Amino acid sequence: MYPLRKNTPLFIRKWGNWLLVVVLLMVKSYLFDIAVTRPASVSWVLYDWLANAAAALIVALPVMLTRRKYPVFVILGVTDVWLTANIIYYRSYRLFITWHLLKLTSNMDGFWNSIVPYLSVSLLVFPALTVLAAVCLLWESRRARWYEVCAVLVAGVLLSIGGSYSRWERKREQGCQAPFTGEWVNPCILPQDLSAHISENEQQPRIYIREHSVLSYPLYLLNDWVREQRKRGALELSAEEQEELQRLINPVAPANPPEGNLLIILGESFESWLLDVNDAEGKPVCPEIKHYIETHPVLYVKDVTTQIGYGMSGDGQQIVNTGLYPTLEGVACVDYGDNVYPNLAHFYPHSAVVNPCRNVWNQTVVSYSYGYKQLVEPQSDDRFAWNDSIVIDKVMETFNRLPSPACVQTITISGHIPFDSSPDDIPIADTVPALFRHYLQTAHYTDRQVGRLLNWADTALVMQNSTIVFTGDHRIFHAWLSDDIRDYGMRANLPFGTNQAGCPLIIASPRMDSLRVADHGEQIDVFPTILGFIGQKSYFWKGFGRDLTEPENADETGNSSVHRTLSDKLIRMNWFKQQ
Repeated sequence: MYPLRKNTPLFIRKWGNWLLVVVLLMVKSYLFDIAVTRPASVSWVLYDWLANAAAALIVALPVMLTRRKYPVFVILGVTDVWLTANIIYYRSYRLFITWHLLKLTSNMDGFWNSIVPYLSVSLLVFPALTVLAAVCLLWESRRARWYEVCAVLVAGVLLSIGGSYSRWERKREQGCQAPFTGEWVNPCILPQDLSAHISENEQQPRIYIREHSVLSYPLYLLNDWVREQRKRGALELSAEEQEELQRLINPVAPANPPEGNLLIILGESFESWLLDVNDAEGKPVCPEIKHYIETHPVLYVKDVTTQIGYGMSGDGQQIVNTGLYPTLEGVACVDYGDNVYPNLAHFYPHSAVVNPCRNVWNQTVVSYSYGYKQLVEPQSDDRFAWNDSIVIDKVMETFNRLPSPACVQTITISGHIPFDSSPDDIPIADTVPALFRHYLQTAHYTDRQVGRLLNWADTALVMQNSTIVFTGDHRIFHAWLSDDIRDYGMRANLPFGTNQAGCPLIIASPRMDSLRVADHGEQIDVFPTILGFIGQKSYFWKGFGRDLTEPENADETGNSSVHRTLSDKLIRMNWFKQQ
């Protein structure tokens, strides 16, 4: 039937399917590297080839164990999904998928359109190669004998050792102190325990993929899961952590009654530079908030560094409400949503969260853990049923309904990517990338709605002597988002082009008698700053940040690395429940 088969080399007739899968997996692994970095930065040194070859040999082993074709398509299809999902998540958050994130898939219901901006035609190359494999599967192959399978496994291990040794030799030549240890051997030996520091921790998957290939990355996830199970129930505070915790705890003192209401507005994806940028006609993109700052005695922090982890908006809400950092792995509001947390809302006899997306980030549980007594949210399954106009109406209705003093937190929604929820049609130059243009138009819409709320607060009797806080929950634009947006950010001299943008912080309060402007702060500083404005400096929990109205004192700022580890342990231990 296929006359060319008589001239086909024997090893191809025997192991043709397996060889095809091995080659395609290696090609796809390198295409993955190119997709998450610029091609010029992809390394082509020996140990990269050996690591990819080792992983490809072993991943393709099931094909050797049968003469049937379906294992080929199962392996190639699953790897296509895995590679594509990691590319999209990396483009979105600069992180690769971890086992913690796999538990959050239900949180994506209704938000699938948010991944559209990160899709590109280049991602079709993975299924295209799988289709090519289907066309090429014309030769017959036999089931491998057990000793052949063992030989391939040994070959994979030897290639791993060779790649590790090659990498070790290169580091020695560069003068780096790099002992040749077992955790480098891929894919049979798992990596050592990872550092607890969050920035290093977030880099570990990228380092592992770089040195062991994306094909063996599931081994990293397995090891990650095993380590997490070991850590549960075995947490202890070190002597240094106990000492630092005592410094952060105030002596218990009676709480002062809060003065007026407290309104916290978390602007979805609202970045700091928005208050300084103009449209094509030279008019401010966010005139209402900008005008409010210029005409009211407020604390205005121009740029607040966000410190979210995997939890995005959920982490932003946690930091502002509790003064705790996110957990080093996973998402605290999901994994530990029913914990007892220090919070701002419990000072108020009446409180509510106006949440525009029903039960996103475990909101139906965590709102009450953060001290709020009511949750106002849409009953529709459509998570985009509300826009910012409805959100602001619900905030005003809630304040008019609750007796004073009351605390209300709201989260805007129109600024959620892909920025197609009720944007304003403001003039934007045609040279601006489409996604970025939609972001500016949506920011103008959010500004208009927040301005309507601020104008109402100026005259409403219920808002007299109240504290109003506006800040962003997290940033959205990254220097790695896409080539056109990154390049535009650089040309326009916008902070996100160099990966330096944060969120603004604006606090209006009866305690402010003049405009005060600060250039920089951190998201962890928002909690203690609000405590000061509502007259609760004697609260037992100071938080890990500092009050931005006070002069910075190096002795009071503490150690960020220790704080992150300590915060992680306090959350996992549910430490505040014992207090």
